[in-house]
Amino acid sequence: MSEAIRKAAEWWSDPESEAPGTQWVQVPGVKESINRRATGDPAIDWIDHSASFLASFTKPINVLSVGCGFGAIERLLRRRDYCQQVHGVDIAGAAIEAATKTAEAERLEGLTYEVADLNTAEFPKERYDAVYAHAALHHVFHLEHLLDQIKRTLKPGGLFVVQEYVGPSQMQFPQEHLYLADVFLKAIPERYRRTRNGRVKQQAARLPLDTMNSSDPSEAIRASEIVPLVASRFEVRHFRYIGGTLLLLLFNEIAGNFEAGDTEVMPLVNALIALDNFLIDRKVLPSYHVYMVCEKTANPLPMQTRNSLPPAASVFPTDNLEALTVKPPAIGSITAEPNPFRPDSLGVGETTLSWMTYATSNVEVHVDAPDGLLFARTGPGRFSQLTGQSVRDGTTFYLQNVSKGLPLVAENTIATVTLRST
Repeated sequence: MSEAIRKAAEWWSDPESEAPGTQWVQVPGVKESINRRATGDPAIDWIDHSASFLASFTKPINVLSVGCGFGAIERLLRRRDYCQQVHGVDIAGAAIEAATKTAEAERLEGLTYEVADLNTAEFPKERYDAVYAHAALHHVFHLEHLLDQIKRTLKPGGLFVVQEYVGPSQMQFPQEHLYLADVFLKAIPERYRRTRNGRVKQQAARLPLDTMNSSDPSEAIRASEIVPLVASRFEVRHFRYIGGTLLLLLFNEIAGNFEAGDTEVMPLVNALIALDNFLIDRKVLPSYHVYMVCEKTANPLPMQTRNSLPPAASVFPTDNLEALTVKPPAIGSITAEPNPFRPDSLGVGETTLSWMTYATSNVEVHVDAPDGLLFARTGPGRFSQLTGQSVRDGTTFYLQNVSKGLPLVAENTIATVTLRST
């Protein structure tokens, strides 16, 4: 293991390497903005959106998570039951140990973890249905090796799901980006610019290379190369710039100072989020972050033969990629166990309903009609609920998509289940 990789392993073994309240994505309203750009719906995150691509896969779905850190993505995938087996790998031994213990504490089955250096790791051939990389690729020195291994380990037609920082390598931000951020930073009242150590943030972070290399030499080491290297190996099915350029420069270090209910500063925060989107969409600023869903195909040179992706991320315009935006329909299922159920002398019994949905933000279960008696209301993912002693032969439950206030009509019925008695 090289000295640089050893330092990176030590850095990311520390839970305080990304201390709470320091990351721009924690600012209220930012998550919804990212979701809107990634999936088209502020209430649907990239995990839920990516799972819609997996809905037709044969279960159990087997997933590899590279650069898993403390295991948040893997636990989310299992809680929502989007895949049944997830194997996480990361260079940071302490992070892997913590991820394993957290999964055990939450009694999540199907999660395994392993310490591995992504720069040299070799994965088994055609093992996984999907590979997830969240904020991990930009820490890899030998990107070509890792991407080739990911392609090798995916089954034919398997998916490579990426949510990544793809901005300036090693965080060497252009002066014009820093200048713009400094101007708007001064518009934020001083008390909201205090960092965890009590100092007031006066300007966007300037990160000299010696400072970067002394803490985490892997940070964004080849970030600006990620998009073209991925696109040269996989067919890109969905690509979205998700923003976070001005926002990263403004809110890193001070994100924990903002609360959704703070009427004094949140109008300014919301305006800055809108400005970030506007400047990116008008190509004044590049997007520092992307969300991609890619597929392993037999095509040996996807980017060159499709000719849909230019060779450099900096000239990768959003409006050329509208055809690569996928807005999957709401899909799901609802089942009952037992079905048939055993009734009492009055013909009444009970069962347990289980339902799962993809590409939704809110669903409801209704009895005997799309707009019948409300039985349950949930978000996306997998849920179960006991009916109690209330169902009869022929009782039907309707799983309804109510995202964005959709009405309770047959057109928005995702699935139904009709109960039978023994």
